[in-house]
Amino acid sequence: MNFNFLRVVGLPILCFGLSLQCIQNKDDLFYSAFEANQKTFETYAMKNSACGKEKLPGRLFISRVKIDDLKLCFRAIELIDCITWNTEGYIPDTCKVIGTSLR
Repeated sequence: MNFNFLRVVGLPILCFGLSLQCIQNKDDLFYSAFEANQKTFETYAMKNSACGKEKLPGRLFISRVKIDDLKLCFRAIELIDCITWNTEGYIPDTCKVIGTSLR
């Protein structure tokens, strides 16, 4: 009876517990506001250096930011030609739509 109970109830509980180990920590999906701002300034500095411009980021982050969203923005900045980059007021669309999370 005990062995049957363990096999029927214990095994599924053990498997469920092990599967929770595979779930990613949500904090690993976000940069803190400080990290996001630092990386944004670094990316702008590299592009400014390559294009001879003194452009500043269009916004500062006050809370955490999704890493993937910020990486898309940085990739768009890398791919922009210097003529477009030096246009006054130009910010890539992927950078404009970055959301923040207050959770």
